[in-house]
Amino acid sequence: MCAPHGDWGPRRRKIAMKKKSRKPDPFTAPELVGSEVAEAIYHALRPLDATATAMEDKWGVDRLPSLVGVDMAARFGAAKAKLDVAIAANDAAEVTKRAGVLLRGWQAMDAEAEQAGAKPMSVSAWTWRDDSDQPHAFVRDEAEARAYAKANPGVSVWSIGEVVRVAAMFDRETQKIGTAAKAVFPAATVQGRLDDDIPF
Repeated sequence: MCAPHGDWGPRRRKIAMKKKSRKPDPFTAPELVGSEVAEAIYHALRPLDATATAMEDKWGVDRLPSLVGVDMAARFGAAKAKLDVAIAANDAAEVTKRAGVLLRGWQAMDAEAEQAGAKPMSVSAWTWRDDSDQPHAFVRDEAEARAYAKANPGVSVWSIGEVVRVAAMFDRETQKIGTAAKAVFPAATVQGRLDDDIPF
């Protein structure tokens, strides 16, 4: 494994920045097929989602609002809240209006961050090859995972959130023996399969 780079830092509560709605589809959402409101909302949110994804790929997940002034960040938060209300009300006209406002908010924050000299996200990865020689990379968040995967096809890329969720699954399968062992023996390593007998 190569040496770590960057500050992994404490895990912060993820704030939903992207807005998605269900696509009217005869298989996954047949009740929405033929609904003008559902189609309008879905398509109004698609450009916003694409912009949000591009901004998170560039700056990192949840990072951009912290790189701009308080007033800009507050206006962005208020715009997001108004869009949430419009989506909950299933109001196509208001969703269209608010999605446009939030999209411009992303663009304004991007411009302000660049003007302030903020640096876009740089991917920090730990790498590892497993016993079958499959390369893996471990990165901080989903934005870094997307960026690293695009630049490194064939590598299994894991965010820290995914690693934590897999560890939680292991705990559930082993009655938390993994967590207990790590707490008592910090240098212990987890090996074997979930269906192996406990060796004592």
